[in-house]
Amino acid sequence: MAIQRALQKEKAVRVAILNELAYFAVWGVALDFTTLYSYLQIKAGELMVKKQLEQLVKQRKITDSKGIYGIKKVKYPSSVGRRRQQAKLLNKAKRWGRALGLLPFVKSVVVINSTAYGNVHDDSDIDLFIITTPNRIFLTKGILMYGLKLLRQLEDQYASAGRFSLGMFLTTKGAKMEKDMMKVNEPDLVYRMITGIPVYGSAVWYSVLKNDPYLAQKLPNYIWPKHDTRIYGLGWRFLDKLDEVGYRRHLKHTASQAKTHHPDAFIRVRPDIINLHHKGTSAQIADKWLKIRSKI
Repeated sequence: MAIQRALQKEKAVRVAILNELAYFAVWGVALDFTTLYSYLQIKAGELMVKKQLEQLVKQRKITDSKGIYGIKKVKYPSSVGRRRQQAKLLNKAKRWGRALGLLPFVKSVVVINSTAYGNVHDDSDIDLFIITTPNRIFLTKGILMYGLKLLRQLEDQYASAGRFSLGMFLTTKGAKMEKDMMKVNEPDLVYRMITGIPVYGSAVWYSVLKNDPYLAQKLPNYIWPKHDTRIYGLGWRFLDKLDEVGYRRHLKHTASQAKTHHPDAFIRVRPDIINLHHKGTSAQIADKWLKIRSKI
């Protein structure tokens, strides 16, 4: 019985490894062992994971290129140029993240999506996820959108390369990630969140992620950075009212947009969250992941 349980656990670990590598293969990204292990969605020791990686390499299901793992049948693009472009975009995000953090309502600025993954090119923008104090989310968005647009740093229909995209806002209260982030959670949600790179307020970002039961349960091997817990007050009632006005205007404007009613749209506009994916890609990513996974 014990031997059977051990074999079942080894099989489960191999499946989890293949699931993870297949997901990142969608983005053309291979993983080093530390990253692979920390993102693995099953509780396991490092020695067991290394053993199963060796087994999968022997079975010719995955490749091991000097400690960088990928799916055998996937052709990965050269990473040298992409790493250089990623570093350039992240350096810019860090400079601007500190500047955006001067606004007292901003508690964390996080780079997400392709720039965080490293799946970048010359025309890549920089997607930001902003965490604010409660009752300041719409004031914050208005100020940042206006300021970045004025400084020609906001992505628009004419220019996107190296510019910022502001589609994700959340308060320090957090949200139910599995209900409020995307239409199809598996396998995209967990990786999309945990790969975020905080360029300002890292403690707040990881606190929001760690306090979400769904993410915490899905990342049993992840070592969360230590930080002090802070409680943010509501502040002046005048600003509370102003933010509420911004919320109602934003809600009305969003509801009136035709693109909001697109079949692939995933929209959340509440006093604690702004999540605008007018053409959500989570379903397409899930399809690509399944296709890669079925060929292994």
